[in-house]
Amino acid sequence: MKCPDCSDKNGVIKAGIRSTSKGRIQKYYCKSCKTNFSDIKRPKTQYPEHVILYALEQYNRGYPVKETKTLVGKRYHHSPPISTIYSWIERYQDNLTFLKLRKNYNIDPSTLTTTHNFQHQQVFPFTYHHLKLNIHSKQRPELRRYINWIERSLPRKMFLKGPRCSATEIEHKTEPVEKSNISPALTRLALNSQPNNSKRSPHEVVEHFFLINDSTTVATELPVFINNSETSLNIDEPITGHIDIVQIRFDDLYILDYKPNLNRPEKCASQLQLYKEALHRRTSVPKDKIHTAVFNEYGYYEFE
Repeated sequence: MKCPDCSDKNGVIKAGIRSTSKGRIQKYYCKSCKTNFSDIKRPKTQYPEHVILYALEQYNRGYPVKETKTLVGKRYHHSPPISTIYSWIERYQDNLTFLKLRKNYNIDPSTLTTTHNFQHQQVFPFTYHHLKLNIHSKQRPELRRYINWIERSLPRKMFLKGPRCSATEIEHKTEPVEKSNISPALTRLALNSQPNNSKRSPHEVVEHFFLINDSTTVATELPVFINNSETSLNIDEPITGHIDIVQIRFDDLYILDYKPNLNRPEKCASQLQLYKEALHRRTSVPKDKIHTAVFNEYGYYEFE
């Protein structure tokens, strides 16, 4: 028996019997890629979701559908028909909203995003999406100017010492309000996009997935800082941080923080208010045009 995901023959073992409406089905487990499967041949339209999402990511990165088909075949030993990939695009475009924009542009996959790995007590891969930044800069040119400044002049030594936004408590008046938003559904897809043997952290997976597949996400791990002389907030020295996700919706900026364990969203209020103050000072975007939220795959909370 050969594994349908990694094509390994030696690591496949029997894993019990499952009773279904079509009878008893032998289950198998692949020790190489830690995948469960059965000996029932998949219909042509049925593929593991991580294979489907990998295909859609390659398409969103700029590869034509024909080349996407080839890339999927090389990685997962599935070669879906081109018509099937088009059906996936239609099926997922309400959640992977960049799919709708992607149809209108010829994209070079090699220049779609730029990443700067900052050694700020740990590695922070600040990444931005060129096409979406160009599109949304018509409404918010301030963010583009700030990103250009980061690449030229970010005071990196400041980030090597001193307090972080994520570990600083301040007095705040903001309270989390649960709202309907696409972020939890997008997060679930992000986590499902990885095969069982993936070594990437949930944070890495979610940030990358949003940047490639969401139409409003323009940057991840954006470095920000605020000097104590710039704010009325009760801080005694400069504070630094990296914002997980920055979105532009219409002409407003949204700061999103991903918390895998989100039991008490109110505990994130200080961190997000410091992010907001820092982004306001660095970009000059009015505070009423900057919104903050925390989310995971189960909920989305904005601070008002």
